[in-house]
Amino acid sequence: MGKLLLVITLFASLTQAQPGSDSEYWSALTSDQKVIFLKGIYTGVARSLQIMSEEGDRQKKRNPYWAQPFVHENSIERLNEFYSQRESEDYELFISLMDAFYSNPDNTHIPVMDALHIIMLHESGERTRANELLLRKQRIRFEGR
Repeated sequence: MGKLLLVITLFASLTQAQPGSDSEYWSALTSDQKVIFLKGIYTGVARSLQIMSEEGDRQKKRNPYWAQPFVHENSIERLNEFYSQRESEDYELFISLMDAFYSNPDNTHIPVMDALHIIMLHESGERTRANELLLRKQRIRFEGR
């Protein structure tokens, strides 16, 4: 029940954050709110991965010839890009990484979930992919200028 409340709080706070930029929203959060925010995301991702695994196991029991569809495998792979057990246990480190990310004026327009994705890719060793995503998101801001 506590985890559900945490996830609901996360989504409620995201919907209220629309008037300013994502960096303003992140900066306006207290340290405790940032921890709750990150815990909500990690709880949601971890639970989603667990549900997908359980569903795969259930389908396999019903039909021994069943194979996961590509979309299921792809979804698991994408969710894993947002989740790292090491980072999810060290919220202070992760908060400092997010603060540093948004201290760069070129990143202030990047949505919080995209910032998390970029940071998690970078921290998991996929620096080239993280940098490509970062440049793609920064390019959006500067197109047409």
